[in-house]
Order: sequence, then C-alpha cells, then structure tokens
Amino acid sequence: MSVKRGVKSLFAGLERFFFAEEVPYGLALVRMCLPTVALIPMFRRFFRVRELYSADGCPQQLAELFGNGRLLPELPAEFAAALYGVMLFALICGVFGFRTRLSFLIGGLLYIYFNMLDAIGTMTKYSVIAAHVLLILSVSDCGAVWSVDAVLKRRAGSGGLSALPVRVPVWPARLIQILFAAIYFGAAITKVQTPEFFSGEQMRYWLVSNWNWPNPIGELMALSPALLMISGYVTVVWEVTFPVLAWRPLGRFVALGMGVAFHVMTIFALGLWIFPFICTTCYLAFLQESDIAAIRGILRRLRIRGGWLGRPRVIAAMLLERRPVMVPLAGIWLAAGLAVAVGSVEADYRLDVYGIRGNGALLALPAMDTATVRQMINSQEPLREKDKFFSFDIGSMVMAGQLANSRSQFAAGEVIIAQCNLNPPHEDLWVECVIQDAEDRVIDVAGQFVTRDQLFAKFNYMTAEKLVPGQYWVVLKSSGQEVSRRPFELTGDVSAEGGAEGMLSN
Repeated sequence: MSVKRGVKSLFAGLERFFFAEEVPYGLALVRMCLPTVALIPMFRRFFRVRELYSADGCPQQLAELFGNGRLLPELPAEFAAALYGVMLFALICGVFGFRTRLSFLIGGLLYIYFNMLDAIGTMTKYSVIAAHVLLILSVSDCGAVWSVDAVLKRRAGSGGLSALPVRVPVWPARLIQILFAAIYFGAAITKVQTPEFFSGEQMRYWLVSNWNWPNPIGELMALSPALLMISGYVTVVWEVTFPVLAWRPLGRFVALGMGVAFHVMTIFALGLWIFPFICTTCYLAFLQESDIAAIRGILRRLRIRGGWLGRPRVIAAMLLERRPVMVPLAGIWLAAGLAVAVGSVEADYRLDVYGIRGNGALLALPAMDTATVRQMINSQEPLREKDKFFSFDIGSMVMAGQLANSRSQFAAGEVIIAQCNLNPPHEDLWVECVIQDAEDRVIDVAGQFVTRDQLFAKFNYMTAEKLVPGQYWVVLKSSGQEVSRRPFELTGDVSAEGGAEGMLSN
C-alpha cells in the first residue's frame, strides 16, 4: 500500500506542478519583453531582406551546412519582403496582445523560417531560444492579462475593467522553465568535458576577441588567470545546480539572481547584447502571483504609479470596439497584416538595394585597388614574435595549472614561477626563460618546446643558494628574440636557507 501511495503522491505532485492554476503574469511579461528584444536585430535586417532571404540574394540555409541541400523554398524578393513585414507585424501584435495566439503562431513560424534561411548571420543561439519560446507562447494563455485581448474580453463581459484576472494552468510557463534548466545543464556538461574552460584559456580567448561589440572590461579580466579560473568553476556549479534550485522557494532567487548577474557580465566582458536580454526576459516566466503581489506592494509604498502603462492597450481596445459589428477582430488583424505586407513590398522597391530602379541594371561591383589585391594574394606580412604571446608574468602559486598570483618580491628559498600565455593559433615554438641580474648578466637559462596545441608554458626557479639578495629580471625569449621581461627583488638571508642549488626548469 505504501508503494501505491507513494506513486499516487508522485503523480499528484506532477499534476500540481504542471496544472496548478495561476494568473499568467509571468507569461504576460515574457510576451511583452521577449519579442521586443528579438525584434531589434530583425528590424535592422529589414533593409537587407532581398540580399539575405530571397532568391535574388544569397541565403545560406541551415540544411546546406549539414549537406542536406536547400529544404526551404527561397521566394522572389517581393514575396520575401511581404512575409518579413508580416512577421514583424505579427510579433508586434503579440507584444500588445492583439489576437495573441494567432500573432505568435504566424510570427513565430516566420521567425523560424527566416532564421533557417540565413544560418550564417541571422540564426544564433539567442534566436534558437527565442524561437522555442515564441512557439510556447503561441499555445499559451499569455494574452489573458495585460493585453488588448484581455481588455476587450473584460469590457464585453462586464462593461468595465473590474473583472478578476483569469486563472489558467501553468504548464506553458513550466515548459519555458524546463527549457532553460535543460540549456544550462547541457552547457555545464559540455564545459565539464573541456579542460581549457577550467584553466581559463578558453575564457581568455573569448574575452580578448572583438567578434561582438567592444568589451574593454573583458580585456582587463583576461589579464587575471585566477579570476578566470574561479569564474569558470562558479559558472559550472551554477549551471549544474540551476535545475535543482530553480523551483525551490529560496533557491529560485539564488539561481535567477546568479543568472542575471552572469548574463549582465557577458554584456561588459564579452560584448554581447541581444543574447543576455533574451535570457533574462525569459526568466520572467519564473515569476508567480505572490511575486507580482510583492512587487505591487513595493511600488505602492514607493508611491510609484504604473497605471499609465496600461493606457495604450485600453485605447487600442476602445478603437477596436468602434469597428462595425459584422467585422470580426480576425478580419481587422488580417486586413492590417495585408496592408503591412503591401507596404513592405513598396519599401523594398524604394530601397532599391541592387540599384535596378535607379540605374536600369544591377550595380556593377567596383574594382579593387591593384596594390591591395597583390598584397592579399602574393604577400603575407610576417607575424612579429611578440604578437604570438598574450601575457607574461611571475608569481609563486599555481591553481588548476595556471599562475594564480602576480608578485615582484620574493624571499630567499622561495620558488619563482614564470608563465607565458600565447595567442592562438601559433606554430611550434622554442621558448626560453632567462634570469638576469641588474647589470643584464645571465644567471640561468631554461627552454622548452611549446607545441601548436599549447596555449601556455611555465618555468619554475628555485632561488636557494643560486641568487643573492638584489634586483633581477626574468626575460622571456622566443626564437632567440626577447618578447617580454619582468623585474623582481630577492630579499632575506640566502645562507640561512641552506638547501640545494637552484635550477630553472619547466
């Protein structure tokens, strides 16, 4: 009996987890915020629809990257522009909650279509996440509150806005939550199998790259290997524990708070913009009725009034109520969508990206400068030896194989650790570490091969009975050329240390 009671309790818990009824405030916030962020890059690409998404351009379909050919139809430029305009219109309607499910169904499918047409530029990690969430919104009741549909329904039912909000099952919000739990856990599993992530090498490479927007803070963080290693371990622990904490009363705020901090840091450290906002807006699906009530209480105590935020949807609902009785709301939506499609075709015609209307023919490609062409084809500027190295520092403590501190003063008998970090890619290198005194006399030399798959090299120097107190230099050389040098001071009484003769080794 106890086993049956336990199984029954388990299924009862799952039923409550997915089908407990709440007012969908969190989903409504996701409905308003996520498409708004996702539309930012899509609006910018509107002026290049003909190039990126039509048969007149050069779309690179996702299926082609996997050798499966062109699975999706590539439409003429006019049709592509019309559908792109309908996508933008549908997602905007979803933000305001006008014919919410229809808007997200059409807008979400078109969003996926255009992303898969341009797998090189348009499809990214954040667009994949946004596509999944848009499809979940299309089958949810996210338009039950804070929407034009909700205002119209309440006004038609009670003649005013005093009706209580609708309570619906929470399973769509649970699907979004499970989606992020799976994303983070999968990311952690990938990182666990990548030793370079825990040593900080991979993170350093991301921080110094400028593939996204400028990230000056990231370039400063890259100079601290210890910080990168600690950040790597903290990130993996957070990603692994997210599915465990996300649905706990207190753990939820810890998991989400760390998630917000993590994604905000990617803005300043990695130069990302859209991706962190896509993720943090989806966190709104974790909000419960009690959270919204607490937020409202705080706003009342601070005397902050947000009633004006609802005026646009109320005004839109009042205007829609003035339509002729025989005209359905779906007809209004379709008529507006058709007008947007026609306007998009006209805008594409006016933009005249290829100069067909203005020049009577396709614009000719301008000839490149002959000297530039010769330089690109025939000559390859040799890379300076010092440009192959990212950093060089000395210290006394190693963490996860990386130098964890930076020092310039050592006591007699201590071990000096010199480490150089290299920029990928590089060829096989012969790297030397030289100890010189204040008069540039060579005290000791050690060298090692750094193969093309290595991104750092270390040298250990035992100071006992090898050096007398004074000023010294640690000089890094590659292929016989000096790359960098670091000064250090040796203090204390060497004779008191005893011990073996020092040596420089790798």
